[in-house]
Amino acid sequence: MQMRRFFAEGLNPDDKKVELRGAEFVHLKKVLRLAQGAQIVVFNGRGLSLNGVIEAMEKDRAVVKLKGGGEPLRESPVRLILIQGLPKGEKTDLIIQKATELGVSEVRFYASRRAVSKMPSGKEGIKTQRWRRIAIEAAKQCGRSVVPDVAFFEDLALASTKLDGAMKIALWENEKAYAVSQAMKNPLHGNAIAALVGPEGGLPDEEIEDARRLGFTPVKFGPRTLRAETAAIAVLAVLQHALGDIK
Repeated sequence: MQMRRFFAEGLNPDDKKVELRGAEFVHLKKVLRLAQGAQIVVFNGRGLSLNGVIEAMEKDRAVVKLKGGGEPLRESPVRLILIQGLPKGEKTDLIIQKATELGVSEVRFYASRRAVSKMPSGKEGIKTQRWRRIAIEAAKQCGRSVVPDVAFFEDLALASTKLDGAMKIALWENEKAYAVSQAMKNPLHGNAIAALVGPEGGLPDEEIEDARRLGFTPVKFGPRTLRAETAAIAVLAVLQHALGDIK
């Protein structure tokens, strides 16, 4: 039986013990009803995971004795960045969850010119905290020891920074000739791929021109019109297959 996994951001390789508090403690005690002596895995979201055993259960924390070992890294061979026009409602939650499962390194939402949804003023911090929690839970479920970064940017230009050397593609319904499969036949000059997906309604013409200036190549992605969240999940799966991460 696979051991239950818990997130401890401050975990270090030389630690002998770690405490689980807050949401992790509630999940351990109230949801899973684990008791003293249960064996678990603890990870820090940055690639480190260690085996442990619950040494003590207290009112608001669990003390875990660490035993070393841990799990193999389950990360993609290439840094994969999803840049997505902010969709409406809870579609962001689904995108973050599935992108994490598919091995993405970063999810960057941005305020597209066509976006129906807008980030409420002053709520960026609250939103990004919620998004990070979703990414953590998805990483726990799928066995990753790395939690992807999730952030919001005011526009496409800001969302496209720090992509030097990355292959950059933009899914665009008006591109009729150049397909994702063709783009993936080109050798990677760096160790990263950035995939740009529009919000509901796709990328407007003026935004695709912005994307070109930022180094993105428009690509077609199948004969059907996909929802924003479907396109994001599908293109990540296709890219990971092409990279050999999904076989």
